[in-house]
Order: sequence, then structure tokens, then C-alpha cells
Amino acid sequence: MHNDTDCKIILWSSEAARLVKPNFYICIVAAISHLLFWIQFVAYPSVRQRSMQWLYAYLVTDLLLLIRFFFFYAYRWSSICVPHLLRLILCYCEAILDNYLNLLQSYILLALNISRYLQIVHNHNVYLSNRCTIVVAHLLIYILPLLGHVVTIIYGWSKLESPPGDTCDLLPVSLTIQLLFLLFSYFIPVILALFFLLISLNYIRNTDGIQTKEIVDARLKYHRQLVIQSGVFYSLWLLFWSPHLLVFPFYYKHSKVGMIVQIMNYSGITIDPIVITALDMRFLQVWKSISDHAKRHIRRQKSMPVPVIMYTGPSQESVDHSSDAI
Repeated sequence: MHNDTDCKIILWSSEAARLVKPNFYICIVAAISHLLFWIQFVAYPSVRQRSMQWLYAYLVTDLLLLIRFFFFYAYRWSSICVPHLLRLILCYCEAILDNYLNLLQSYILLALNISRYLQIVHNHNVYLSNRCTIVVAHLLIYILPLLGHVVTIIYGWSKLESPPGDTCDLLPVSLTIQLLFLLFSYFIPVILALFFLLISLNYIRNTDGIQTKEIVDARLKYHRQLVIQSGVFYSLWLLFWSPHLLVFPFYYKHSKVGMIVQIMNYSGITIDPIVITALDMRFLQVWKSISDHAKRHIRRQKSMPVPVIMYTGPSQESVDHSSDAI
């Protein structure tokens, strides 16, 4: 029986500290990558668009995952004595947040594809004409997965794993619950996202009834851009992100399999802002603007006249005086 006032110092075990070290270095690089991205967001109004709100929501979940990692990494290196009740709350938060935030990302990208489909098919700005729907979608995406995790804990459908000196994790208690987790966290959002992506591409490809060659060419050009952007982003997204949600119902996070998918997941977080920046024309224009400004500054520095300091020898009067002295 634990007393709520019992105090204990929580530290990494030597094995857990060794396993978590690669993720620590990856997360440092990821933090730098995200910092550079958000500097662009703050400094350049042209990239602050309503149509990019789902991508920004996705990147915010990346940031929250990084904050979660650094907080609990530092928590286990500190020498703070933590009461039992607070330890239990922190352990549940650590276990829930990782699964919850990764689950959010799958539904955020599903919402992005649905919004893109509606915008293409109906040819109007869905982010302006359907503001209430967008707000409701945000709320449902953020609230329902969290409620789902709370319900599984209350009804005992998942158990808390907290080995001494290691990270906390929530694991489903039966194969049925594991498969339900897999269905709602992976298969439903991924299949629906790919479905809306494919019907969007099919709509763009369809040129029936369009007689003007310029319109056809413009649509095909937009189609090619969409294929490249979506293909690259989803390929990387599925490559780095899928293993985590496919594995987390079945394996403890610091098992051998769990650590491999954790490394892949944090690597995906690292490249997310790079991929989004490289594939969006607005960010490319920002990069071009920064590059042009840097080139102009370098040219100005090179063209500035360099002051020349002329050396003057001793005056004739000084030489004569020296000769007299000799």
C-alpha cells in the first residue's frame, strides 16, 4: 500500500539510459529543424495561410512529442524526490501522450485530404465557407482519441507498464483490444486518407467537357504538382510513421522492436518540417527571398571600397637631425 506522501527519486537504469540515447540525439536535431521552420512562420506572413492549418496542426503535434520526450528524459536525470501520486500521474501522462499524439497525426492528415478533396471538387475555399465544420473537426480530432484512451484505462482494457528506471507505456490486455486499436489508429485513417487522395487525383485528371487547351494544361500541371507533393509526403509519412502505430499495441516501447520504431518515428519528426517546406511553393519563395537577400548583402560587402593606409617614412627634418647627431 503506497502512501501518497511517499517520496522517491526516479532515475534511468543503465540499460534504459543506453537505449534512449539515440533518440535523444535525434530529438536535438529535430528540435533545431522545427525551430528553423517556425522562425519562417513567424517572420514571413505569406506562409501563414488558413489552407495550411492542418499541416501546422500536424507540426504542432510533432513539437508536443518533442516536448514530451525532453521533459521525461530530464525528469529521469533529475534528483528530485517525487511523491507517489505525482509519479503515477506523470507515468500515465507519459504513456498516454505518445500514443495519443501519434494517433492525432493520422486523423489530422485524413482531415487535410478531405479538405483538399472538397476544395478541388467544389472549387471554393473550404476554409472560409465551412469555418464551423473545420472548427468542429478540430475539436473532434483532439477530444475523441483522448476520451478513447481514458475509457480503455477506466474499463481495464489497457494496463500500465512501468519497469523501474524505464519509460511508462500502456498496452492493451487482449488480442481483441489490440486489433481494435490497430483498426482505429491505423487502418481507418490511412485507408480513408488514401481514398480521398485518389478521388481528388481522379477529379483533377478528368478533363471531359473542357475545351480550352490552356485550362487542360493548367489542370494537368496542378495534377503533376499534387502527385509529386502527395506522393513524396505520404511515402515518407508511411515509411517513418506506420511502424510505430502498427507495433505499439503489441510491444513495449523499450523492447528491441519498440526502440527501432521509436527511432524511425523521431526521425520522421525530424524531416517533417523539411519535407513540408521543400514541397510548398510559398516556403520555396521564402527560401528564394532569403537567398537573394544574402547574395545582395555579400555583393555589397565585396563592392565596398577598402580603405588603403599609406606608409610614410620619417620626415626629412628627422633624418637631418639624426645625421647631425652622428
